[in-house]
Amino acid sequence: MTWLDIVNLLGGLALFLFGMNKMSDNLQAVAGNEMRRILKKITNTPFKGVWVGIGITGIIQSSSATSVMLIGLVNAGIMTLQQAVGVVMGANIGTTVTAQLIAFNIGDVAFAFVVIGVIGTFLKRSRTMEHWSLIVLGFGLLFVGLNVMSSAVSGLKDSETAARILTNLADYPIPAILAGTVFTMLIQSSSASVGIVMVLANTGLIPFEGALYLVFGDNIGTTITAWLAGLGANNTARRVAMVHTLFNVFGTIIFATLTWLGYYTIFINSITPGNVFAGENVARHVANAHTFFNVLNTLVMLPFAGLLAKIASRIIPKDPEDTISLGEPKHLNYHLINDSYLAIEQSIKEMREMLRLVRLGLMLSYDAFKEKDYRKQAKLPRIEAAIDHLQKETTRYLVAVNERTNAIPIISRIPALLHSINDIEKAGDFTEEVNRILNLQIPAQKNPLSTEFVSMIDDLHSKVILMTDLSIDYLEERKPLYTFKIIELEGRINEMHYSLREKILHMIQEAQCDPVGGLNTIDFLDEMEMIADKLKNLVKAGTHDFTYNYDNNEDQQDTKELGTN
Repeated sequence: MTWLDIVNLLGGLALFLFGMNKMSDNLQAVAGNEMRRILKKITNTPFKGVWVGIGITGIIQSSSATSVMLIGLVNAGIMTLQQAVGVVMGANIGTTVTAQLIAFNIGDVAFAFVVIGVIGTFLKRSRTMEHWSLIVLGFGLLFVGLNVMSSAVSGLKDSETAARILTNLADYPIPAILAGTVFTMLIQSSSASVGIVMVLANTGLIPFEGALYLVFGDNIGTTITAWLAGLGANNTARRVAMVHTLFNVFGTIIFATLTWLGYYTIFINSITPGNVFAGENVARHVANAHTFFNVLNTLVMLPFAGLLAKIASRIIPKDPEDTISLGEPKHLNYHLINDSYLAIEQSIKEMREMLRLVRLGLMLSYDAFKEKDYRKQAKLPRIEAAIDHLQKETTRYLVAVNERTNAIPIISRIPALLHSINDIEKAGDFTEEVNRILNLQIPAQKNPLSTEFVSMIDDLHSKVILMTDLSIDYLEERKPLYTFKIIELEGRINEMHYSLREKILHMIQEAQCDPVGGLNTIDFLDEMEMIADKLKNLVKAGTHDFTYNYDNNEDQQDTKELGTN
């Protein structure tokens, strides 16, 4: 094998990977948002999850991309580990479509797809047309790369050392599996590594059994992408990567044993046209072996989906609550930042954490006031600092998303999200001011509030807490129901604020109350009204910026459950 052959081999691999990535990325851009919606809605059982995983991965042609989606959704609390298990199994089946396409050997017309794709990208009549043009271009480049690799590897036949190593792979299953695993880890694409195996097997450099061992290793190696995506996620999300790995490792043990015994090779040869042992239709035999490995492995493992989840949970324990520092982001995974839709969901999850801290601050300050206990206020400076820190980190994350994405729906959403994050941070600042005002009224100080004033404060405080709770729920579900409820509450708080303010001013003028306590109460009312304003701004921005499907009947039922407060 000459240096030119090596360069051509690497060049063909580069074209294949580039084409594969272009096709997969643009398929995700066209269908990714809908895919996520389906993942969230139709995965309540492992069986349904399998079919969803097959469909999604069959469309976007990347089991790694599906795994990354899953990790993001589990990390955001949108999906459970049990829901993800079936999708992982289905994704492994869906990704075999690429190998089946490769086996059709349409390399002779590959350049036709390249030409069509290039023409489409030059026209650019719409963003959708551009995505489809790049899909066609990527598809063509994939086969061009295969053709180049096929020509290059023919030189290996002239190398006695290379030929001896490759032909002996069938006799050394474990090294062959490890080789497939490591190679796929390096290139992070099982479709590409399986494609290369098909090329080598088709040229007669690798015996059929050796090709199968490499393919089994390829399936294990593809889990590296999920592990990389899980580096910045919580332990629950990392369990998805563990399930993916366990599924492929257990499957490899079973089917490598069957291959070593000769049963699996005979089975594949019996269901595929041509005699693979005579060198006939080798590429299709390898493609079918890849597909049936994942199909049969799913059938075997599906009844044990719950057990796989338990094993993964045992290996990767639950996140200890005390290991998460107050104010440290829990959901901003930079490994998912290229998936802009998922990154947005992560940011919204962090906004919910900010709101929970605002609520905690309001409750602690009020409990200190009611219970006449300064000690409850000790956490409040830390809480306000935590809110500020989350604002900075979430803003930085969204700016990074904005720099990486060219998706117009995402770009248009980010300004509203940034404004909403600032509104939550301002609500945190107002909470600190509420604490200062109430602190003045702890009876250890002068001028304690009258029972009447305490009742006024209590009523308004309870409504702002309810508004905060509804805002947290809104960020989770983003249904119009919550928007209407929050805006209605804000209007009632405004009315209470105006009425109570006028009443207190009148009482001060008539010397019916302590003036210092009365003015402090007015300050408290003002701060609570401003918090309510910021919460209203949050849902108004969300209503304007997001689009979600919802069921009117479901919302009516939710309204009954929430009631009127």
